[in-house]
Amino acid sequence: MATTEKTNAEIVKELYEAFNRGDLETCLAGFADDITWTEPEGSPLASGTYSGTDDVMENVFAPLDEQFEGFEVVVDRVIDGGDTLVMEGKHRTMPVDGDTFEVPCVHVMDMENGKVTEFTGYEDTALTQQLMDE
Repeated sequence: MATTEKTNAEIVKELYEAFNRGDLETCLAGFADDITWTEPEGSPLASGTYSGTDDVMENVFAPLDEQFEGFEVVVDRVIDGGDTLVMEGKHRTMPVDGDTFEVPCVHVMDMENGKVTEFTGYEDTALTQQLMDE
């Protein structure tokens, strides 16, 4: 029986599922050790460019856990461009003191050998800040 390798789109969907259930170890294992991760300037969630999985954990994932009761990425669709994938969806944020809110987002990921090597996130940073302040 032949083993079928997963497509990059399948891998990315599994990484979002792992993130949403809080399995950051699996999520980080899906990233290249030297990943370049960019979040939009001005974002109250995370802002700037980070290099490597330790930097992503410390400056992107850990702060989300500290700031919010819950944070999920709702995947509406993944556009499969082979080694470049685009995820359209929403950040669903559950603040400690406040109501749950959603903000549309787009993530662009470059893949190599089944791992994410580059990640760029896009969101309406002003809307995110406004909803966090409510």
